[in-house]
Amino acid sequence: MNNIDWLAFITNFINKVPIERVLFPPRDNAKALEEFAKTLPAPVAQNKTSSEQKTGSTTQETKTATALLTEERESPQLPTSKETRLVLKRRLAKELYRAELDLAEGLRIAGKPCDCLDSKHSLGLEAAAEELIPSEPDNQVYREILSWLEHNRSKLTIEAISSGQYDDAYPKMAAEFKGFRKRIMGTTEPVTLEDAKKLAAEEAAREVERQWR
Repeated sequence: MNNIDWLAFITNFINKVPIERVLFPPRDNAKALEEFAKTLPAPVAQNKTSSEQKTGSTTQETKTATALLTEERESPQLPTSKETRLVLKRRLAKELYRAELDLAEGLRIAGKPCDCLDSKHSLGLEAAAEELIPSEPDNQVYREILSWLEHNRSKLTIEAISSGQYDDAYPKMAAEFKGFRKRIMGTTEPVTLEDAKKLAAEEAAREVERQWR
């Protein structure tokens, strides 16, 4: 092939091949996509962080609710003022009933003087009456009980009982105690049969203890 033919061949080849293919190498699409991906944010990581935050928040709320529930269960349930008042009134009624029985017997057991209403046993009446005054400040019966004990204390000693000086007064005192009891409980029968049996058993036990000594 002569020089003219070679020139014509090359010219014809160049005309068939686009000039950009000759001047610029083909682009690496995989590398271009990789570089483009690097410029984009990472939505998967953000979603993961959001999910972790939501999970952490839920866990904290659960822990807080559990702590509050545990605290509520462990907190002692204190009695209400009404419940305390009713218990104290019933306790005072029992003490009055016991004293009423003793006074009706002339403060004697088996015909012998007893210290049933001496200072040791009158303390129960005083303590209950004093506790009830703040809860019912307008109810004068509690102050009347305290006043009664103060004015009649000297009549309740072993010496006073032994003298026989107040034998006629003791049954009247028993009626006064019954009146106190009715005013406190609002009924003529504030002490049940079971309470009466229990009080009688306590009195019998006290007498046995005295005789044993």
